[in-house]
Amino acid sequence: MARKRMTAEERKQSIIDATIKIVSRLNYDRATIALIAEEAGINEALIYNHFKSKQELQIATLDYLIEYRLQLYRSHPVFQDKNKDQSIIKAMGAQYLKSVENPEVDMFACILKASFAIEKKIRAKAWECTKAFYDFNMENLIEDRKRGFVDHHIDLNITAWEMLGTVTMLSSLAVNEKLGEFGIESFKKSQKDFQDRILAK
Repeated sequence: MARKRMTAEERKQSIIDATIKIVSRLNYDRATIALIAEEAGINEALIYNHFKSKQELQIATLDYLIEYRLQLYRSHPVFQDKNKDQSIIKAMGAQYLKSVENPEVDMFACILKASFAIEKKIRAKAWECTKAFYDFNMENLIEDRKRGFVDHHIDLNITAWEMLGTVTMLSSLAVNEKLGEFGIESFKKSQKDFQDRILAK
């Protein structure tokens, strides 16, 4: 039976998926078009039908990763109007915990490694990703304060960076297969202590 022919968008996504796998195993600098094409099961020329260069492909991959993660977080029911009696920070904390217990290591690795790429444009895109997560944390803190959860004495700017730092640290542990040494129970306790400190109720 003949395989279904991919649409242009499906092919583009398959190339991005292959890039995620190669970058997570190596890094941005060593992830060649040849290796990505081999992972995707296509020839190199087909990649250039969708992306002008390796750099454009890698930036598109980072754009996809940030959009995917934020879309996943924003799809949580806590953001619906009917759930305004619930804390977004608590809900997101539980979702982060779930992602740490079942880590999408390839995705985390791609985002983390971008900050250390040789190419300046890749590092700049990594900063955009970091800022997008920070902005997401700030939005949630502001909304939680409106909902009556975040203590008014808490500095939201510092707290948003603290939240991002925790997720980055846990992602680093997961990527390096060291999460077991840190211990998930330690993270749960740390998360509870953090929420007790910033949440008014």
